[in-house]
Amino acid sequence: MTGDEPDNSLAEMMERAAGFHIDKTVTISGTGAQTANVLQLTGSVVITNQWAEVKRVGTMANLTNMYADLYDGTNTVDLTADGAALSGMPAGTYFTKDKVAAEVYSVNDASEARLLETLADRKSGRPFTITQKNGADTFIRLHFTTTDNPIDADIKIHFEYYPINGGTLTFL
Repeated sequence: MTGDEPDNSLAEMMERAAGFHIDKTVTISGTGAQTANVLQLTGSVVITNQWAEVKRVGTMANLTNMYADLYDGTNTVDLTADGAALSGMPAGTYFTKDKVAAEVYSVNDASEARLLETLADRKSGRPFTITQKNGADTFIRLHFTTTDNPIDADIKIHFEYYPINGGTLTFL
């Protein structure tokens, strides 16, 4: 091999066929505008699906304006628009990125039965490609705002992705 051909080892073929699924439960807390680095990006990856579930609720009063972005220490690129509201929603609430970056997360409030259905021109998860800034730590961040009471909840975040030339996502 000269280095220009794809690595067709069994491990590399399985990686390309199935990709990776990673998940982690993170605690969100605080009052006002909050930002949390959730994942570190190395290289480039194609994210095929991203969703989360509220696992535990201490307080979620006035949890508004949730969104995600890519941050390289200087620049930000929105992955979703600001505006998803989870105020007062119970454990079991689900949210996902199934739209373009200019739109908010789709949220299924678990306080009653809900249907979340993608439109004909959308794929569940809305695949997208992200790339690390050369020589800089690059993160996927979660932002949210609470207007009065401190927030206290656990959210299990899931990502499915394919690496491009060895790219990785690592939970912090």
